[in-house]
Amino acid sequence: MEEKTDIGNHIAGHFLNGESEVKDPVLTEWLGDNEANRKLFRQYERIWNESGHYSERAAFDADIAWEKMNKINRKKEQSGRFWRRIYYAASGAAASVLVMLALSFFGLFEDDGEVFVQMEAGYGSRSTVTLPDGTAVRLNSGSAVTYSSGGKRKIREVAFRGEGFFDVSKSDRPFVIKLHNGPDVRVLGTSFNLQAYPEDPVIRASLIEGRVELIYKDEKFVMNSGDMVAFDKETSRLEPVDGILSQSCGWMENKLYMYDMSLADVCKHLERWYDVRITLPPDLGREIHYNGVLQEETILDAIKALSGLSKIAYHVKGKNISITSK
Repeated sequence: MEEKTDIGNHIAGHFLNGESEVKDPVLTEWLGDNEANRKLFRQYERIWNESGHYSERAAFDADIAWEKMNKINRKKEQSGRFWRRIYYAASGAAASVLVMLALSFFGLFEDDGEVFVQMEAGYGSRSTVTLPDGTAVRLNSGSAVTYSSGGKRKIREVAFRGEGFFDVSKSDRPFVIKLHNGPDVRVLGTSFNLQAYPEDPVIRASLIEGRVELIYKDEKFVMNSGDMVAFDKETSRLEPVDGILSQSCGWMENKLYMYDMSLADVCKHLERWYDVRITLPPDLGREIHYNGVLQEETILDAIKALSGLSKIAYHVKGKNISITSK
């Protein structure tokens, strides 16, 4: 039999192949060794089943999955709770950009059977996830959704950071999105875009269809189809904003709509989309502004396009890009 340190990619491969029974002879032998192995396998299986699924998955790299799984395949017990992580890596196309989707599942097991699951799209990645209640979420780069499944909690509730397009399944039970340092978003069945990166000063919601309530402390703001709302973290105020609704979802087509957008803000989007680090003088970032639509396949193409529209020079070294004035 293979070294047991190689069992991770066999476990991952079993789940991704959608097999109802274990057919892998290596995995079968490992499961037959002892009850501890079978218990660990059942916990991984539970994470997978409770996690809904990822869409737009084109290929699976077992070696990458194993390298990551091997690091966290250790049991840590504290007050009756067990922490588990399974990491998967897949490649796929998001909009017009070829990206690597770093997919992860994070499970917290408690005595009452409740499981907490985190689904994440890292920087330079995008993916679509389906939650157990049927709600679909398209995750932009650097975004994550965390939720509880099973146990005694019945309300549909998730924690969210980053940017995502939610297509919430209809139900009599409300679907609630918790945001760090921002309002709660409460819906029954609707489609909307939500931009809520922790480092950004403003949270933005754009409602495509349905009805949404934004609740912050004692304040409630009701959104109807076509509404766009911004929450200022510094003033804690919810206010309607003007804009073109479809363009708030431009990221799903890899389009960045720029309306008097500063170079600094453009670079912030590009860093997330392409998983790069861009440095530039603060005054230069504030002084230069752009209008138009940026849609380029690579980060180099995007920087070239910006340099053609303004007097900037750039130097690329791996994932590090420095921008200066010409």
